Parts: sequence; C-alpha cells; structure tokens
Amino acid sequence: MNWLVRCGAVYMLCAMLSACGGGGAADSSGSPPTDLVATAGDGRVTLTWTMSDSVEYWLYYAPGTSITTDTAASISGSRYLENVGSPLTLSGLSNGTTYAFTISAGPSNGAPSVTATPRPAGGTWTVGSAVGSTDLNAVAYGTTGGSYYFAVGAGGKIVRSADGASWTTLTSPTSANLYAIAYGGASYVAAGAGGTVLYSSDGTTWTAETSATGNAINGLASNGSSFFVGVGAGGAIVYSNGGVSWSAATSGTGENLLGVAYANSEYVAVGASGTILTSPNGITWTARTSNTTLDLNGIAYGTDADTSTSLFVAVGAAGALVTSADGITWTARASLPVGSISSVTYHSQFVLVGAGGIIYTSTTGTSWQVQSSGTTGDLNAVAHNNYSYLAVGASGSNLLAL
Repeated sequence: MNWLVRCGAVYMLCAMLSACGGGGAADSSGSPPTDLVATAGDGRVTLTWTMSDSVEYWLYYAPGTSITTDTAASISGSRYLENVGSPLTLSGLSNGTTYAFTISAGPSNGAPSVTATPRPAGGTWTVGSAVGSTDLNAVAYGTTGGSYYFAVGAGGKIVRSADGASWTTLTSPTSANLYAIAYGGASYVAAGAGGTVLYSSDGTTWTAETSATGNAINGLASNGSSFFVGVGAGGAIVYSNGGVSWSAATSGTGENLLGVAYANSEYVAVGASGTILTSPNGITWTARTSNTTLDLNGIAYGTDADTSTSLFVAVGAAGALVTSADGITWTARASLPVGSISSVTYHSQFVLVGAGGIIYTSTTGTSWQVQSSGTTGDLNAVAHNNYSYLAVGASGSNLLAL
C-alpha cells in the first residue's frame, strides 16, 4: 500500500473510531459474536454469526491470517464495513488468497478473527432434483428480467432457476426439440430442430421467429450486444441483430456444426470431423485447420492461469481437446480418457461435461482434473454465472457447483 493510501486508511479508521463517541452512535457495549464462520466460494466469502438486536456490527477484513480492530489500520489492503448483518457475502476477492475477518460490536471490541481462502467453483457438485423426465440439452445465464439460469430441451421445454436448485417451467411456443440457448445482454434466444428459433425480451414470454434455415440449430452465441449467431446441421449458419429477424450466412462447409462461441472480437464455430470456422462478424466465415478429425461439440474462451494468456478450448468426441490462442492456429492436445465431451465453459476456470456424467476442470485449459459428479447420466451442457457452474443433461438432470 502506498503512503497516501495507507495514511488515508489510518485517517478513516481513526475518524470512525472517534465518531462513535458522539450522540447517536451505535451500541458498542454489546459482545462481539463468538460463532463467526467464514465459508469460501468462487471469488467470495460468506460470513455468518448469531446477531443480537441491540448491537450494531462492524466488519474488518484484509489479506492475511489474522486481523483485529487494533491492527486493521496497519494492515495493507484492509477494509471495513459498518452496520453489517448475517449472512454477509463479500465478492470480488482473489481466488487462492487467504483473508482474515473479524466482526466487532461497534467499531471496537472485536471477536477473534477467522480465515477463508476463496477458490474457483467446479470442485464440488450437488445433484439437484430432476426437472421433469425429458432431456435438457443446453443452459445459459442471463440478467434481463431477473438473474436466472435457463435450460432448454426435448419437446420445446424451457425452465429457469434463480439459484440453480429450484426450477420453474415456462410456457414454450414450440414442441420441437431445443438444442441451444444464448443471452445477448438484453434478450434471449433459444433454437433447435427444424431451424426453430425462439425469442424473449424478458426471459418469461417466448415467441417463435423465422430463422432462415430448416436445418437443426445446434449452437448459439452472442457478442453481448444483441447480435446472435446460430450454427447447425449441414453447415447451416444464421445470424440476427436483435434476435427477431434472421438471415443465412454461407459457411463453406457441409459438415454439421455443433457449437459456437464469441470472444476476442471473433466468432468461432466447431463441428463434425474437426471442423473449425472463424468470423469477425458472424456473416463471413473462414475455415481453419483444427489438427483433429474427431467431432468437436463445444468451445469456450478463457485464461490459462499459468501464463495469464487467453485461450480458446474446443472439446468433443472420444475426449477430443484442441486449443488456440487466437482461434486461427490450433494445437491438438492429448485426448482425455473419457467418452464424448459435450460442452465446455469458463469463468474462473475451464469446466467440461459429457457422457456418463463426466466433469473435468482446468485452470490452464491443457491440464485437467477429474471431478466427482454424483451421476452416471449423460451431461449435455454447462454454463456459469459469477460464482457457480450449472450442468444439465439426460432426463432433466441438473448439477450445481458453488
């Protein structure tokens, strides 16, 4: 911490300590909690304790293994919050960094500190109650109309969940199988068999639109500003600015396209026989060499934690794994010892899912660790929000990792 920031922190702490002596200050005569618990999450820590109605609680925390109300001002990176309540979740913390926390009754009289170390989600999975009996084929997260996970599947099924555990079935305007869903920053698009496209401006009411193809649409991606690209059977590619009116693009391939992602100002589509196409605008596409002939089912963009460099990761049949720094030049990696991998995503680490309930995680995109999923059913898709991953699959299965 530089001198100015350090002095500012000391000044603020001294000022708030002095202020508590005046009229109207919070009650600091109560006892601090004796049961403070810190539970680590992905980039976050949740604090819980037993509260008393007569006490105003203050939180002090900082990187390290110990903190008190007396030492807080002298610890680099220390923070405090006034008038907090249990449970309290602190976000924006660094994974792998240990933090110390203490809760005080007023600005002093603190409890013994506790520690927690945030870590990437994806290591521990909880199997939820099946959402019906039909397969769920795709999942996405969006924040328009509320913050929800959305999953789509067989027979036009559309469901959503605020917490990844309790689900609500929405009215769908189609009975066609749905294979893809994407959030565009302000609206949602789902797609599937026969070129079916559904649009929603709020995540609640869905309408059928004309997609410009009769081929199945297997994957969807958005640039985050309401421009959508769908890829599908026979090399079909469609695009829309807004999600309502759609046009067809020329892909240059007859191979089935199975997944698509947008990152680094580029769309990257993957498909059968190792097909990879890239486009700067979703309209004009160029074939790339993947260095595999295995079907590629999914693609994600993230960061290799070892090198702090960006990386595309594509996955597929027979454990296929290929990576690229730019989406153009690809390297084939050793296949994972699994069956078909159906989907991959990235938030704080890469997470892939597939046949037989397989789940693997990786902080690098090249070195992978198997995780226990608690299911042997096929997992068809995985998505994330800011602190969790959600996988969906056969017979309405759904799994959550916090």
